[in-house]
Amino acid sequence: MAKIEIEHLNFYYGSKQALSDISVVIEDRKITALIGPSGCGKSTFLRCLNRMNDTIPGIRVEGQVLLDGQDIYASDTDVVGLRRRVGMVFQRPNPFPQSIFDNVAFGPRVLGSHNGRDLFDLVERSLREVVLWDEVKDDLTQDALSLSLGQQQRLCIARAITVEPEVILMDEPCSALDPIATLKIEELMKRLKKDYCIVVVTHNMQQAARVSDWTGFFWLGELVEFDDTETMFTRPSQRLTEDYITGRAG
Repeated sequence: MAKIEIEHLNFYYGSKQALSDISVVIEDRKITALIGPSGCGKSTFLRCLNRMNDTIPGIRVEGQVLLDGQDIYASDTDVVGLRRRVGMVFQRPNPFPQSIFDNVAFGPRVLGSHNGRDLFDLVERSLREVVLWDEVKDDLTQDALSLSLGQQQRLCIARAITVEPEVILMDEPCSALDPIATLKIEELMKRLKKDYCIVVVTHNMQQAARVSDWTGFFWLGELVEFDDTETMFTRPSQRLTEDYITGRAG
């Protein structure tokens, strides 16, 4: 079932066009990986899905991005509400310089959606969902910055899901992590997809092949190919895709 439908998306940084005529459907409760060389538009495209690019002066967007059939670039869109529905996990873990508990509780507190025991239960549930609870439960007042990078990234994912998003965007979430921490994040992504639509940018071909259901290959601002991951990695329809995946290009 389609969660996000992108129709003829063009994106500009001033006069420079970064994305050209992107049309693709992203399915709910699946993991979609975006691959391609640095500077090809993957992260720009990802940030188009929750309007994170809006903070950059001089940008321009053409086309439509439909979330459950509603154009997120319509003039009456509640952008704050959109970013609650479409959360973001960044390349490097970015916990706030606060306690573990306060990091996870941040969103619900701002929204005023939980307090007291309900808030504690929500924090516990979120930490359990990212398989971090057993590692931190004995001291939730601990400074979040004292956690390992892998734990910090799982904490950031917990912080994202406490506001109950529908979509989780991940921009190279494992690039700063060691192999063991990377494996934990990949296992977590597979568990989370039962409840969320996940879109992940990655430079790691093996990671894309391991975790994703669908893969899109970007090159110079264009979506060269989009297919189910098994087909993409075994029988790509475009020679450029095959050359990139096998390391002959990019």
